[in-house]
Amino acid sequence: MPGRPPGAGETSRLPLLGLLVGVWAIVPPYVNAFGELNVEARVEFADHVLPGLVVLAVCAISLFVLRSPDPSQLVLFVAGGVIALAGFWMVATHAPLISQGRNGLAPWGAVIWHSLPGVVVTLLGLAWVIRFWGSEADEADSGR
Repeated sequence: MPGRPPGAGETSRLPLLGLLVGVWAIVPPYVNAFGELNVEARVEFADHVLPGLVVLAVCAISLFVLRSPDPSQLVLFVAGGVIALAGFWMVATHAPLISQGRNGLAPWGAVIWHSLPGVVVTLLGLAWVIRFWGSEADEADSGR
């Protein structure tokens, strides 16, 4: 498609993957497949639902941006940063849970089930930032 930066079709996989990861980030409090944790609903909302919704919203907006004739690489770069921050939030808020698992106060299956989405969201955000960082992204936005 004329006006599209090189590889724009390839990068549309990131938002699609992000939609799946965003849903996965929301699910752990509601699917206790590996053991029950004693956590308040408001904490689960802040630790899983809010970051998951942020990821879903950013991915949906990014899909829209990527469909435009001249997608802004800067907007896509910032989108990756927002996803990385959501993932970092999830990782940071689950540090006490990992400590509880290490001390035998929480089942390890549940600890991993609740903590792993944060790591994956963070890695997705970092991969996204790396994809839209650098001269290729700069050239696409400057019209070179």
